[in-house]
Amino acid sequence: MIANLPKNLSRAVEISYAFAGKRSLKQRCRHFSFIFDRSRLVSMGVNNYKTHPLNMRYNYVNRHNHRISCFVGTHSEMSAVIKLGEDCCKGLTLVNTRINRKNELDYSCPCKGCLDMIVKLGFKSVFYTTKDMKFASMEF
Repeated sequence: MIANLPKNLSRAVEISYAFAGKRSLKQRCRHFSFIFDRSRLVSMGVNNYKTHPLNMRYNYVNRHNHRISCFVGTHSEMSAVIKLGEDCCKGLTLVNTRINRKNELDYSCPCKGCLDMIVKLGFKSVFYTTKDMKFASMEF
């Protein structure tokens, strides 16, 4: 675990580890996204292999820059937004975590499609775990 984290980040890490043990054996890692309104957790999402119609609204592309919105599964960021049920996320904070096979925090920066969604929905900031088990942030 990471010491001396702000309360929201610490809660996100705690919850991620609690749910990581429940992951499907098919998945090599679990991504979690948490939406906070100041210090209140208002939604949580987990990555899923199933696609969702909302994927078509955003620019999901592969490494060759080909559009894959109709093929990509539901990312944890999208899952959290769907559960929140809002079209505007102004002033809200998104926190991403990833637990790998070794049960360690790992890199969880949002992909291009999720960043497109985050910007369009008006999130205030995004925090995500890094390879060295710390957090990085983006402000919008």
